[in-house]
Amino acid sequence: MITNEEQRQNAVKRFDNYNFNLNKGLEDILTLTAEICETPVAFITLIDADAQQFKVCKGMDVVQMPRDTSFCTHTIMDTGVMVVEDPLKDERFSSIPLVANQPYIRFYAGAPLATEDGQNIGTLCVLDAQPKSLPLAKQHMLGILAKQAIHLMELDLCLKLLNQKNNHITLQNKTLRDIAFTQAHEFRGPLSSLIGFMNLIKEDDYQAPREYLIMMDEVVQKLDEKILLVVKSTEQAREVYLA
Repeated sequence: MITNEEQRQNAVKRFDNYNFNLNKGLEDILTLTAEICETPVAFITLIDADAQQFKVCKGMDVVQMPRDTSFCTHTIMDTGVMVVEDPLKDERFSSIPLVANQPYIRFYAGAPLATEDGQNIGTLCVLDAQPKSLPLAKQHMLGILAKQAIHLMELDLCLKLLNQKNNHITLQNKTLRDIAFTQAHEFRGPLSSLIGFMNLIKEDDYQAPREYLIMMDEVVQKLDEKILLVVKSTEQAREVYLA
């Protein structure tokens, strides 16, 4: 049973930018589900706060419908498969648009899509225009296919997140290489100048002419600017790493 609707909706939001059409494995699962259940219509859906969104469809073109008039809003309230053999005989569904109007649905079966952390974010479901029953063996297979569907979705989402992290790490490594180049080359010039001035001062028994001190001050200022640049670049690299 759903115990925290806010957590469930947060789990749904993880798939806000997920392109279901690019995951061909979900289409295969939908085709297999329709064949096993012997129905012309099958869906993979997500259910947010207000609507049921039809993400992968077979046999019927529909984008979304109000959550409170859907079969699946009842399916996600539990962990097992829900079967409605004849919606006209079920007071929960006899007056909803899909039943009372076209396409006059007369059979529904659905299994929840439960995430790894136990949130029912949607369903794998089938519809038919004829009343029928669904044997327990096929109900069991529907539940297994729903688990496979959500596993594919979560795996694909994890892979995309890993790719994003890899891109961030690649950018960070480039920044660090740039910092290393700056340290190895751009610092070398000012440091060499300082070493040269110090050697001259040593030769004069540490009696530094004023012009030496002025030039050393200029070199120190340039060196300080380069250090600040490195600090800024390091902070940017840190932000990329933590993103």
